[in-house]
Amino acid sequence: MDTLASYDELPYDSLPLPETQPDFLAAVARLHGFEASDPRHARILELGCAQGGNLIPLAWRWPESECVGVELSRVQAEAGMAFIQRLGLPNVRVLHGDLAALPDDLGEFDFIIAHGVFSWVPPSVQQALLEACRRHLSPQGIAYVSFNVAAGWQALQPLRAALIERTSAELPAPARFQQALRVLDALESEWADAALLKEIAYLKTAAPSYLFHEYLAEFNVPMPFAEFAAQLDRHGLRYVGEAGPRRAVVALEDAWGLIPEGMAGRWLDAEAALDGALAIRFRRALIARDDAPCAQPPQADALNGLVFHANLQSDEEIDLGTASEQAFVNPAGNTFRIALPAMKAAAMVLSAAYPGAIGYAALLSAAREVLADHAAGTLADETEFREALFQLVTIQGVMPTVWAGSFVAEPGERPCANALARLQADSPGWVVSGARHVAIDLDPAGRALLAALDGSRSVDELAAHMQVTLAQAGLELPLERVTELTWQQLWLFARLGLLV
Repeated sequence: MDTLASYDELPYDSLPLPETQPDFLAAVARLHGFEASDPRHARILELGCAQGGNLIPLAWRWPESECVGVELSRVQAEAGMAFIQRLGLPNVRVLHGDLAALPDDLGEFDFIIAHGVFSWVPPSVQQALLEACRRHLSPQGIAYVSFNVAAGWQALQPLRAALIERTSAELPAPARFQQALRVLDALESEWADAALLKEIAYLKTAAPSYLFHEYLAEFNVPMPFAEFAAQLDRHGLRYVGEAGPRRAVVALEDAWGLIPEGMAGRWLDAEAALDGALAIRFRRALIARDDAPCAQPPQADALNGLVFHANLQSDEEIDLGTASEQAFVNPAGNTFRIALPAMKAAAMVLSAAYPGAIGYAALLSAAREVLADHAAGTLADETEFREALFQLVTIQGVMPTVWAGSFVAEPGERPCANALARLQADSPGWVVSGARHVAIDLDPAGRALLAALDGSRSVDELAAHMQVTLAQAGLELPLERVTELTWQQLWLFARLGLLV
């Protein structure tokens, strides 16, 4: 196959995906008792990398790494290579090719990423993907493979069947998407099932690529976790853990004294049962070679060797004196409820340090200091603090990592953004990625300002430049107001780790 027509016509947005960044994957693996490689010096392979919006920022972040992407869509692969050439980045390449026919000389990789591939390809390509993981993983390597789970998708199958039946497969992808929107309107009036109506409402606002590739593409075959684990076993692989947020984690009773190999079967059975109980729809599995050390369910004690970052805020006045539950929200709009005063203090400390990361011991000490400064008592029980942090890590209110990073905290006299961010801002169709691998939604004015931050202008000169830019777009504002807005945007860029 020379290219993938539907992905040429209606590609997924090529975004940085925080749950795929190797420093996070290494931290999750460590929570499961598995020691992965240092991502700063790793070889990283992404299968189905689109135009490289997820892979290229990783190569930029770690210049001593080597990154390779493989993409079947010729349009996206060529866009990725053109961007890499403009950036002048020597440690990354995007290959146009089929993951079922990878070059023989790729070698071994410390991290393999396959997001949004496994469930959306024929069974033969699924097997090829797992074979590629076994063949190309290093002895301590970790692969991230996401897939749709049968337990959660069972209730949604009537919707997929109706959309496929009532739309024309001969149409180009954009036209078939428009046809699907009309079908959704009709189904809203025909159906009464609350879960399906909720999904229809979501699909009408979701990205066109999501609706098409989840509900109209030829392949979307959700799989039971038990079957996925069995396939890993047949390919000489084993399950390490989960990289996605989790509402619950497996805790095995009567497992004291068991080595990881002894609890592996019970763990996998419990994971499968969890899918059924919670109607899990999507998994982000970490896998390793079966001759690598055996992992285990995540352990709170392993937090001690990690560092953490979080970007949280609360509209409420933080009550550090009582264990009253309060809402903290991240930029994606996800809400995390925290009751333990010490954990509220830790959330405040982490958010003040973002995008920097803080180690467990330092975070514990800082939380104690915040409590003392506010005359809110002392942190009496470290175990309680560790369990509260573990719960926040599990649901990804706090992100664990093995890479602390170093970031510029304020704009300076002549603000300068890193070259990757400037080029992303100046390139239509490219999403700007923050230092913590998050997609940044910028309006045209924000992109224009970011692209201009080459360090040659003072803030006053930047404001004058932006006043002209806005006027050309039809928005006349006084210089004083533009200067105020420019400062606000510059501080946002600093918080996102874009400045150097």
